[in-house]
Amino acid sequence: MRASWRRIGLCGLVVAATLGLSACSGATDAEKRLRDALRNTEKLSNTFLYTETVHATTGDHATDVRGLVEDDFRYKARVAEDGKPILDEVVSDDALAVRFLDPSAMDRFLRKPTKTRQGGSGVGGNGNSQGLTTPEPAAGGATPGEPAAAELLATRRWALDPAGAPAEFATAGTDQTLGDDPIADARDVFAYVDRAINEAARVVEFNPESLEYRKAEDPFPRPTPHSGVTRYDFERPNLPRASQSGSGANQVTPDTRHFRKMSVYVKDKRVIKVLEKIDVESRLKDLAQIYDTKFPADRPKPELAAIAVEALNVIRTGQGQDPIRMRDMEFSLKDLGTDVKVDMPTDTTKASLALLENRGRPADAANGALEAGALRAKAGGQPAG
Repeated sequence: MRASWRRIGLCGLVVAATLGLSACSGATDAEKRLRDALRNTEKLSNTFLYTETVHATTGDHATDVRGLVEDDFRYKARVAEDGKPILDEVVSDDALAVRFLDPSAMDRFLRKPTKTRQGGSGVGGNGNSQGLTTPEPAAGGATPGEPAAAELLATRRWALDPAGAPAEFATAGTDQTLGDDPIADARDVFAYVDRAINEAARVVEFNPESLEYRKAEDPFPRPTPHSGVTRYDFERPNLPRASQSGSGANQVTPDTRHFRKMSVYVKDKRVIKVLEKIDVESRLKDLAQIYDTKFPADRPKPELAAIAVEALNVIRTGQGQDPIRMRDMEFSLKDLGTDVKVDMPTDTTKASLALLENRGRPADAANGALEAGALRAKAGGQPAG
């Protein structure tokens, strides 16, 4: 039944090149106020909690990142998956310290072969990519007489790379897709919101008395009366229209923006919370009508939404675009502008952390990719090399 539906979905998803971008010629006053709040907040010290629950055909999977930020060059974070802590990371200037509390989770963070990207709905671009290349080996590696980072991390010890702090996460050339690195995602929420503003039909201030407001379609809490909190809502663009022209690589599929519900909460001109829901369920009827697709009537909506996204992502990834990540995300900030201090752990051992994606010195990246490849081969029972 599922395979049959997937074929139906793939055949029906032939759409025109219009992506449903905003037809508005200028920013709303609400958008301007929100952008000002983002700029007022992004450089402030804070403590934060980033939570993400991904909904897939295999079930729901939760990740949270909690930590503190002293400034752009000093932060501390702990990552947990489905409630289980897996990773600690501390950055102070150029120095990076990492400890895996669950070494079996290391694979998610290992450096990948070099990928040339042109952008996407993830971190740093619009979703297009070109090929993979394997880096040439470079001089470097573990210091003679000292353990390699892989050995340290596999035994839950702190590894310290004095010059291994991550490069700036959200840049046009960043090889980073949303979900690859939860710490990067948490540190880049402001850049992500900024892109979401650009992708929205418009940004409006929450008003339950508005004729356009639909309480039944609102997944987010209202600001508490007299709290001084203002909520800004992002309106989704229309889904692309179906077309009989174009097929295969020429198909244009809906993007994350077409399913995104997002609200940003602001107090005293500072952002205190960001909520996002990639809501495919509410557009199943639209998908069925626009793409002449029938959904099985005996399936629950969450399952249908997950199957629909899986079908869309087959096309998107085949075209080199980032997949749609059907998720609920919350990012909350506290202690804004207070005296937050980040201290490096003292029980560390020096090692290159270039085996981890977007970590380590650029000069060590090639050797890091080789070390990461060897770890994957070992975990898979295959000979390294």
